[in-house]
Amino acid sequence: MIQFVAFLVSVLFAVYVRAAELDQARREADVVLYTTMTVADFQIFQKALAKKYPFLRANHVRLGGAGQMSRAVAEHRAGAQLADVFGLSPDSMNYLRDQGILASYYSPEAKFQRQGFVDPKGYWSGITTDVLVTGVNTAQLSLDKAPRNYIDYLKPEYRNKMALHMGTDNPLIGMIEMLGEEKGLAYMRNLAKQNLVLHNGYTKLTQLLAAGEVPLVAFTQVTKLERMKEKGAPVDWLATNLPFATVSSVAVAKNAPHPAAARLLVDFYLSEEGQKAIREMDKIPLRRGIDPDSKRISELLDKNLHVIKYEGDAGKYIRLFNEIFLGR
Repeated sequence: MIQFVAFLVSVLFAVYVRAAELDQARREADVVLYTTMTVADFQIFQKALAKKYPFLRANHVRLGGAGQMSRAVAEHRAGAQLADVFGLSPDSMNYLRDQGILASYYSPEAKFQRQGFVDPKGYWSGITTDVLVTGVNTAQLSLDKAPRNYIDYLKPEYRNKMALHMGTDNPLIGMIEMLGEEKGLAYMRNLAKQNLVLHNGYTKLTQLLAAGEVPLVAFTQVTKLERMKEKGAPVDWLATNLPFATVSSVAVAKNAPHPAAARLLVDFYLSEEGQKAIREMDKIPLRRGIDPDSKRISELLDKNLHVIKYEGDAGKYIRLFNEIFLGR
């Protein structure tokens, strides 16, 4: 009986807190979002947001990752915080956290997200992901002859045949997280000896693959490949053992001018309605029960993934990647 009463009290208290939070968000009315999200994608998101919370005006400020961090730091140092919510990758969020710019907020919606896509300390919440897989031009190489795991990437028969995105150190960070620094760096140095074709951008790599410029692309986004395959291009993909998953995330500013509205916006991002809007943008949602449009990608998400967390010295990893693959 005592346990039941305690449970009932906790439920009623949670309802009271939620109602108070909503009332405060209504009074604040506005929320400022710094994000890399395109205008077209934000229009989809805003439509869904207005339907659920018509009183909340989301002011969209689109900035690249570097520009967003620079602006956030400048505002923080000037004591003139304008942003309520940031939309960045976890490595950038970790930097802002270390600068004292982010608040810890564990959304009540976070418990519905796929495992591993929410910061345990509450400094960021994943809203979408992409999985790094092997892209194959099936007109040049059959799937049964393509590399099926990370060790296969190092085989002599794939030398001079693989491309790699030169603008991101995600594979290096993933390998270090998975294997430890010494073994991870040793693997990446061996991979660099495969004389990789280096290009900037996952979209560019997918286009080159479809055009037959390269037969293979290592560590590339599954969404780009699946989309190109659906258009009839001679491309397909294979998931390696324990594929790396990258994350796009949102976080609440520590000194947000509209703190209740900021928390409500993060809640909406993770909610069923918000994640359906993410899917409508042709991205991979992270809420359990909201599956991607692609059945194959949905099945991939149910497998074991290594979610890249980006803890550690980001500058050091960038320098190591440039040294190993770009010789600088």
